Amino acid sequence: MRLLAELLLFPITGPIRGLEFIVKQIQAELEAELMNEDRVQGQLAELSLRHDLGEISGPEYEEKETALLEELDMIRAYQEGLIDEYLTLDVDAPPAEDRT
Repeated sequence: MRLLAELLLFPITGPIRGLEFIVKQIQAELEAELMNEDRVQGQLAELSLRHDLGEISGPEYEEKETALLEELDMIRAYQEGLIDEYLTLDVDAPPAEDRT
């Protein structure tokens, strides 16, 4: 009966599920880009180079460097939180339907 209901409702639920999938993919890409350590480290290197070339002043350099280092700390803390969350999962436990 459930299969019949899903087939009959597919013209309505299909596009909604497709849109939901697309939104999740976009969210994952954005999160991956925002939480990219290499991007921030590249910005730090570029900032240092611009300071060495005299394009930006010392106080401006320090302000931007502080902001980038804080962002890098936040990224690392977020990633460690995810790793800690993953490590706390009981990976040896059987799936819920197999437990009796």
